[in-house]
Amino acid sequence: MIMERLLLFAIGLVLLIVVTTRAPAAEEWTDQENVAGVKKVELVRYAIAGHKMTLAQFYALDLDCSVIEGYAAEIIKYPEHGTAAINPQTFFPTFAKSNPRYRCNEQKIDGYTLTYTPSTNYKGPDSLTYLYIIPSGLAWEKTFLFNVRAAPAATTGPKKKDAAIMLPDTVVQ
Repeated sequence: MIMERLLLFAIGLVLLIVVTTRAPAAEEWTDQENVAGVKKVELVRYAIAGHKMTLAQFYALDLDCSVIEGYAAEIIKYPEHGTAAINPQTFFPTFAKSNPRYRCNEQKIDGYTLTYTPSTNYKGPDSLTYLYIIPSGLAWEKTFLFNVRAAPAATTGPKKKDAAIMLPDTVVQ
């Protein structure tokens, strides 16, 4: 039973989501996590009030670069001071050169993107939790703990005339 789970875990890890935060290639599972079939992870991030940020991209590809079906992701705890969404999106995968799927990086694929947008005038802590399930039934429950900051004042940015601060989805001049 444990060997089956380890084999399924290894297969699942190869096919697991590629998180834009570059999680370690191999995660250690405790005995309790193996029995429960759920790996719980907490990630801490800074966010800028009112600005959308991409937290993760979800996809699974076979060695021939075809999309593997049967994976699921859902937000199980929404943020109290902002919005979060999982939406379909087409993008280039980002496999490491050492991965046999590295050649798949040359073509766009269909996947899903997890985004978070803190409320415009909010400053302080926030969080969201999502669940990612692979076909074998193993799951990853990931919680993002945010420190939401106000957008920086123009005086703290570039000092050149007509310079711009680039933030996701915006340009502040």
